Amino acid sequence: MAGCVGRVSLDGSIAQQVALWWHEAEAAAHSNRLPRTRRFLRWILACYPGDEEAWLWLARFASSQEARLAYLRQAYRFNRNSARVQAALRQARSQQLESSVGDLKSGRASLRCLPDERYLCSRTVPCQEQVRQRHTQGKARFLRPPLG
Repeated sequence: MAGCVGRVSLDGSIAQQVALWWHEAEAAAHSNRLPRTRRFLRWILACYPGDEEAWLWLARFASSQEARLAYLRQAYRFNRNSARVQAALRQARSQQLESSVGDLKSGRASLRCLPDERYLCSRTVPCQEQVRQRHTQGKARFLRPPLG
């Protein structure tokens, strides 16, 4: 009982108190009282830090994307082999990436922004020849003696 925080009753066991906190957390979540939900979940995790379900709930009701990722990282720290934690962490990271860089649309237009020798070639001279010519011209510029 030393590791638990909150209002643990003196005559009840820790397991009974945690069950009561789960009930309170569920009721608070159903009534959309998210700060209260998070408080009960933190109390549960203070008693049982490896409780996968509590970490996933806390991540679900997090106040920000950063907090959600932090909770899921903690869940992963305690439950490395959990498929649910791994999937939730992957999804949260994906959402964070999408919000950071935006949704890139796949297709030919986005590929044209990358350097590609095929788009530089003309129809009359083969691409390989144009690349070789540019390469030798570039070398010639550096081999010239300095002016003056």
